[in-house]
Amino acid sequence: MHSFLLLITKYSYAGIFIALGLGIVGLPIPDESLIAYTGFLSSQGKLDVLLLLPVMIAGTSLGITVSYLLGKFSRHYVSDKYNKFPVNAAHLQNIKEFYDKYGRFALLIGYFIPGVRHLTALFAGMNYMTYRQFALFAYTGAFLWTTTFLTLGYWLGHEWRLVSHLSNHFLIPAIILVILGLFFLLYLRNRNNKDM
Repeated sequence: MHSFLLLITKYSYAGIFIALGLGIVGLPIPDESLIAYTGFLSSQGKLDVLLLLPVMIAGTSLGITVSYLLGKFSRHYVSDKYNKFPVNAAHLQNIKEFYDKYGRFALLIGYFIPGVRHLTALFAGMNYMTYRQFALFAYTGAFLWTTTFLTLGYWLGHEWRLVSHLSNHFLIPAIILVILGLFFLLYLRNRNNKDM
């Protein structure tokens, strides 16, 4: 993996931009490790952190936008191809309503969960989320995600490899707990609204 990261960073900011964009679309690129490694390089003065952060946010935003557009333009093909499954209009409407309520939070927090971040934008596009709503939550999530791992890599210095361990053992469970907490709060709010 280290050789792969060296190859990407050899092409400096352009390599980082392209790698993060492709990683978000779904290519098997170790995104968190790449961001942490570049944070380490910036702590050593080899990369400028003030230029690095906007480059990473732009690459990540481009990748998630491509995924959103793929979802948006493929939804008719997917629904036609799989219309033989027992999914009726009521089921589709329920899925759409669920995504309208909670999908934006998946876009915001999904970056922190490997595997999930590759799918959230596809589902956003397939579920008719407006570009304005998508952009607000997806690009805010891109900022939070890149800033978190860049900062971790910067402060950990030579121990930047710990980011993978920290994210798998501490950060991801914490994010899942936050998501569950949000769902619980939304459930209570909806229940209270129905009781009134």
